[in-house]
Amino acid sequence: MQQPQYKSNFELKFLARVQTGQYLGILVGAILLKFAITFMAVNLVSSQFPASNAAGFVVNYIAVFGVQVAASVLNVGTSYIFLKSACGMQSTIRDLFCGFQENTAKILKIGAVIAVIESICMIPLEIASAQYAQIIISLAPLGGSNVNELSFLLAGNSMAGSEFLESYSILYNASMKFYLIMFVCTVISLILTLPFFPAFYMVLDFPDWSATTILKKSFEVMSGHKVRLFLLYVSFVPAFLLSIFTCGITLIWVVPYQNMAMTNLYLDIMSVRNKTADS
Repeated sequence: MQQPQYKSNFELKFLARVQTGQYLGILVGAILLKFAITFMAVNLVSSQFPASNAAGFVVNYIAVFGVQVAASVLNVGTSYIFLKSACGMQSTIRDLFCGFQENTAKILKIGAVIAVIESICMIPLEIASAQYAQIIISLAPLGGSNVNELSFLLAGNSMAGSEFLESYSILYNASMKFYLIMFVCTVISLILTLPFFPAFYMVLDFPDWSATTILKKSFEVMSGHKVRLFLLYVSFVPAFLLSIFTCGITLIWVVPYQNMAMTNLYLDIMSVRNKTADS
């Protein structure tokens, strides 16, 4: 008896393009609403706990971490909408909040595990960000706390040539260091969280499983598929880079398209596993 075959990433993306076109309205609406809620929550927390000193930075970091964990409930809702769309089912924006109706504690536990890993990976970036901001302020020829890189460059003609070139060299090196750290932290965070990719989908498919069981099963399910998932992520990098030239407008298509491809990957993995188990 012939063993079931996994779809290639090309096939998953082709299927995702068709599905995204069919359900673009609800997919974009869910993503934008989740982003708006999370963005407002982070800004509200940041305004209440300003990182004006070391203690404030720690409190702010912990508070933002709490928001990140709470946002995992919306991640489950987003996964639910994408799952229904991938299966040809109609969904509504109310589905985004399905995680608040049941299994909320379980979702928060899973979200906390993932958020801890991501937060630890991003600590070097947080430190580098603070150092980078201090360098910009210290080099700012206009001397204000709100000076950014653009105003620094525009004000270059008011400085002596050698002084400006020296300052620009320092700023350039600091910028390259910051973006390199950002890239490394992002890649490491992505790699370390790959085994947890199916977790939020599994909360929906296996509501009777505990958080610990779901995390263990995620590791089991992703065995042999982590490279496949990583390559699927990487395949979307050109689309995200091209969005820069459209001022981010094309992200309205790219983000749901990527999420739909990831959903199809989960469904493909589970489908083949189920067929193999039945044969």
